[in-house]
Amino acid sequence: MATEAIQSVVEIIDMAHTNRYELAEVLDEIKNLENQIHSSSDAAILQLEEHFNLIKNAMVASINDRLAELKADVEEIRSSAVKPLEECKTLVNESLLSAVQVMDEGASLLKNDPEENWESLAKFKENPKTKSLSSVPALPSPAEVACVNVVINPELKSQMENAIALEGKVLAQAPVQISEVIAKPGSLSVQWLETDEDTDVGEFWLQYAIGSYKQHNDPTAIFHTAYVGTCNSYVVKHLRTSTCYTFRVCGRGESDTPWSAWSVPRVATTNIPHYQWAPCDTSVYCITNEGKTATRTGEGVTHILYSSVASFTPGNALTIKVLEEADRSPGDGFAISIHNNDDFIFGSEGVVFVNLYGSVFVDGQEITTKLPEIKKGSIVAFQAELLPNGKVIVSVENEEKEVTFDWKVNKNKILGGTPNLLGNPKDQELELYFGIKFSQEHWKIFVD
Repeated sequence: MATEAIQSVVEIIDMAHTNRYELAEVLDEIKNLENQIHSSSDAAILQLEEHFNLIKNAMVASINDRLAELKADVEEIRSSAVKPLEECKTLVNESLLSAVQVMDEGASLLKNDPEENWESLAKFKENPKTKSLSSVPALPSPAEVACVNVVINPELKSQMENAIALEGKVLAQAPVQISEVIAKPGSLSVQWLETDEDTDVGEFWLQYAIGSYKQHNDPTAIFHTAYVGTCNSYVVKHLRTSTCYTFRVCGRGESDTPWSAWSVPRVATTNIPHYQWAPCDTSVYCITNEGKTATRTGEGVTHILYSSVASFTPGNALTIKVLEEADRSPGDGFAISIHNNDDFIFGSEGVVFVNLYGSVFVDGQEITTKLPEIKKGSIVAFQAELLPNGKVIVSVENEEKEVTFDWKVNKNKILGGTPNLLGNPKDQELELYFGIKFSQEHWKIFVD
């Protein structure tokens, strides 16, 4: 009994240690979430201050510019309207001066015995100044003279106040958030969802940056566009293994509407190497482009080239593209296989083989449906899904034509070993090689 009690205490202590460790992780996560709240709130306040200060300065500058422009219009009207009146006033003043001079001259003649100076009186009568005394310039009516008015919008103040009152919106979360990131061979599958039921998002924008960033507006982060479209997921390819990548996504309703705020950044890493061909004798195949491109360099002897490891698994996609084509030979083509042994031929059990003429063979048996011929530029896509009953649904596509079939894979039967209850590899794992077979040189094949 004492031994059992001691063992029970030891187990309880172990449970306490485990619980303590898990609780410490929870505290760390709470701290990270609090930091996210505080840092995003501080960033939001700073963004609001910068935005409204920018608007305020722009509005003050615009108001001052418009005021100066309108005052210039007033001065221009004043100058052009006053000018003819100034000219008229000058003419009137000159006429007044002439009238005074005539009065003075006439008064002088009358004082100096005018009867004896009749010649001077005659000259005075013919004087141009005397003759112009009856001339008075005509003036325009007040309705014909400028009377400056200003037309303003009395509702502008309230309109501006209303517009400013509606400017900006504070959201607890962006309307689109990344829900899951799944590691793929040399890639990451990013999935997102809409979190705001009131926002109808029709287009999404996915970006990524190399490195781990907690804030999407981190000035040191350089984001690149990965995808713009209507789908809720995208596979970002050609990534380095064991390297952190930060993803963010946003959305909008229509193509002419503004993009929403960015989602919470999501950091992910893939440790699954990208698809690549196995190193081989360069007299047969030349492997380049980080193992992704294989070029047939010899001819005359058919040779199978497999992938470096069994890396094609259900749930992932595999594409094989023809970069360059050459002469064709019977039996050449692409395959996925449970083995990578040259003793097995592509028409044997445990192999799905597609020849260059579009025929599809499953475990050596040709199926009825054919694909288009494989030529330069062709992209043959393989996809597989493992079912609970032990079968694998396989689809092969070329030039938008697809064949789909059930494939009963019994890896243990073919390669030897003890099958599990389903007759499948242990724990229902299925890892397949991919391969090519060519007899003629100059075929160049790219795998992705």
